[in-house]
Amino acid sequence: MMTGVWGGREALRVRSLTTSAHSVENRLSIDAIGSLARSLGTSGCARTLLEALNKYATVDHCALLVRLRGKDLRLLATASRVPSSNAARAALNYMSEMHLYDVADDAPIATREIGDESVQLRYRTREEVLNIRYRSACYDQVGIEDRLTMSNSHADGTATLIYCYRYKSTGRFASTELEALAQVAPLFLSLLEVHAQLTIPREFPIRRWRESLEHAGTALSARELDVCSNLLSGQTLADTGRKLGISVNTAITYSRRAYAKLGVGSVRELHDRLIRASAMVTG
Repeated sequence: MMTGVWGGREALRVRSLTTSAHSVENRLSIDAIGSLARSLGTSGCARTLLEALNKYATVDHCALLVRLRGKDLRLLATASRVPSSNAARAALNYMSEMHLYDVADDAPIATREIGDESVQLRYRTREEVLNIRYRSACYDQVGIEDRLTMSNSHADGTATLIYCYRYKSTGRFASTELEALAQVAPLFLSLLEVHAQLTIPREFPIRRWRESLEHAGTALSARELDVCSNLLSGQTLADTGRKLGISVNTAITYSRRAYAKLGVGSVRELHDRLIRASAMVTG
């Protein structure tokens, strides 16, 4: 159980995250989980995710982001609990320049390491933003009081991030709310990663598709995995052949063999099948 002051630098640093049903009651109904899964890859994902987050804490505004290779941040979507353009403007201000002033070495309040994946939560109040321009553009002018950042980072530098904001009128996150969000963060970040793969599939690393194929339960040869992973990342058969040092015809042969084993007729069908499987697991 987390104790201590969460509102500033005296916050307790919790070194583990859990989604155990014994730690947080299941507040998402089957219908809510179904709505989340169906929203992945659609314009309504941010709104549906925000509604789900509010089962655990009052979140006035959320921003969904991905960090690609080279630390290129991309804003996928934003959603507000009450109609407001200010919070969306804050997210855009952050993306345009202010992220450069966001102190990255703040100690996380919670973290969990899983293989090459690091799930972390960072909490910051308005007063803790030291850069005046950053604080003015993204907090003071918009009326934001504090921010909780959930992030799912990988060894190759890619990451998915969920920013949860509270307005001054709402007040700061309570310790019980932060605790609940910490425990369900892995679930929401996994859902966001699926959404990001649907939204910008070409930008995600080939190795992630290879891992999904390996978990699909059908034994593909190493070469079949190589070909399919490259095709799923958005490369053409010709590009795949050149990268792997094989002819286009050979790449076609490997892809057809893999499709037959997996029971699909195209890379599009394979992509959709893997996404559906991932959504079922994360849900």
